[in-house]
Amino acid sequence: MSLIELKDVGYSYNGEQKAVDGISFSIEKGSYTTIIGHNGSGKSTLAKLMAGLLPVQEGSIRIDSLPVSEENMPKIRERMGIVFQNPDNQFIGSTVRDDIAFGLENRRIESADMEAIIDEYAQKVGLSSFLDYEPQNLSGGQKQRVAIAGILAMKPEIIIFDEATSMLDPKGKKEIKKLMYDLAGGDDITVISITHDIEEVLQSDDCVVLNKGKLFMHDRPEKVFAKADLLRKIDLDVPFIEQIRDTFMNKRIKLKARDLEGMAEELWRYRSNH
Repeated sequence: MSLIELKDVGYSYNGEQKAVDGISFSIEKGSYTTIIGHNGSGKSTLAKLMAGLLPVQEGSIRIDSLPVSEENMPKIRERMGIVFQNPDNQFIGSTVRDDIAFGLENRRIESADMEAIIDEYAQKVGLSSFLDYEPQNLSGGQKQRVAIAGILAMKPEIIIFDEATSMLDPKGKKEIKKLMYDLAGGDDITVISITHDIEEVLQSDDCVVLNKGKLFMHDRPEKVFAKADLLRKIDLDVPFIEQIRDTFMNKRIKLKARDLEGMAEELWRYRSNH
């Protein structure tokens, strides 16, 4: 069942060149979709359009059949949260506890109920022992987990991660990617991730590829990366799995096509299970 539907979506910052141009695709409920493309391909603009942070100038975006529009934004924002790349720009409260509580206060949750909700989602992101810490004293990965906890406490159906791991060190990236995988695997949350991280794409259900503001591809990751030559033409990396297959092909090692396909399938299967 499609939860999010984009049809002929277009947007221009200057009224001339389009940052997003005629994009149409859908996202299934409970799925994990990654959106990739080179810098300037329109990824972050598309994320902001889906979240209602920019107005849709052309075409339409629907969330569960509800058009994304100024009139409908209060309802849509109840169902959606967005995590940006710089966690330092997302903090409101003076402590982790206060920051998680901020959205709950805006929703007018009773204070008697709030503490249990804060404890639940702090535990979910592994920050139960940090509730009284000042956010600026946390690591990058911990800061992003605070931002995610604040969103989860609002119980959204959709979470958009806009390059949420790009400013983190390797440890922080690993922490946040695991949390994203766990979210997509349960609670019926639909996860959309704008990313440059090929390893993350490999774990997703669907991959959307943008190029110069247009939809270039939309398919399962293994289908997208099987077209390695096309991806390289738009300056995108391909996974090691596909590099191995290319090596066999380029060196003209005598394997039948079905052997190469079988080898790639086994590597994908191994990668998905580890």
